[in-house]
Amino acid sequence: MAPVPGSSGACVVVFDMGGVLYDFQGDRLIARTSRRARRWRSEEVQAHWAELARDFETGLATETEFAASVVQRYDRTLTQHEFLLEFRQAAVGFYDGALNLVAAVCQRYPVLSLSNTNPVQWTKVLSDLGATDPFQAHHPSHLSGFHKPDPRAYQRASTQFPAGTEFYFFDDRIENVHAAQSYGWHALRVRGVAETREACQRAGLL
Repeated sequence: MAPVPGSSGACVVVFDMGGVLYDFQGDRLIARTSRRARRWRSEEVQAHWAELARDFETGLATETEFAASVVQRYDRTLTQHEFLLEFRQAAVGFYDGALNLVAAVCQRYPVLSLSNTNPVQWTKVLSDLGATDPFQAHHPSHLSGFHKPDPRAYQRASTQFPAGTEFYFFDDRIENVHAAQSYGWHALRVRGVAETREACQRAGLL
C-alpha cells in the first residue's frame, strides 16, 4: 500500500456519506409534510436535527420513539408509521459518480465510511451499495454508539490500523471536520462528489 506523497506511513481514507457521497433528503421530507403555515426551511431543520436524532443515531432510542419525537417537534401530517416509511425513502441514493470515486481511491488505499446515521436509512444505503461494496469497513453511528463530532467516533474507526497510520477524512459538516483535525486526522469539508474528487486529487489520493 503506497503512502500519500509526503507521508511517512500507511494511509486510510474515510468518507462521510450524507452530503458527500449520498443523497439524504430528510429535511425536505419534514418541510413538505409539516402542518405549520410557514414551512420549515432545510437550514432550520438541519440546525437542530443532530440533537433531535442523536439518541436514535446512537442506538439509544427505538424507531417508534424517534418517529414520535419528530412528528411532535415538526407538527407533521404523517402518522409515525407513515413517517418511518417515507423517512427510509428519503435516503435517495448515491450521487452520480460517488461509487466510482470510492472505487478509484480504494485501488490505492483502504477506504472506510464514518456516518451519523440510523437503522431505518442504513438498510437502504447497504442495499444501494449492492454486492460490489468498495468500502473496507463501515462505521455507522447507530452501531458504534458514537456520534460525530464525539472523538470516540474517530477512535473507533481507527482502532483496526497500526499506530502511525495517516487518516484522510471528508465530511460536509465543519464541526465534524474540526473534531477529526483535533484527533490528528487530515480533514476537509466537502459537499458532493465534484468537491470530494477535487479534494482527493489535491491530497494525492488519486
